[in-house]
Amino acid sequence: MASDKEPNIWLIVLKLAAGAAALAGLVWLALWYSENYGTGQPMTPPLKPKMDWGIANDSPIRNNR
Repeated sequence: MASDKEPNIWLIVLKLAAGAAALAGLVWLALWYSENYGTGQPMTPPLKPKMDWGIANDSPIRNNR
């Protein structure tokens, strides 16, 4: 007769699989909720930088003056 002190491996594996499935389900639910019911206004793309600012118009080729 098997000793009752030893844990059943299949029961531990079943509990771990159920926990992983529950965690994945919660993450999916949170992502779905944030996509559908998140902020009312969608994100706008960042503004394009002005071409006269900084080094945007500098040539990468060195000038030999």
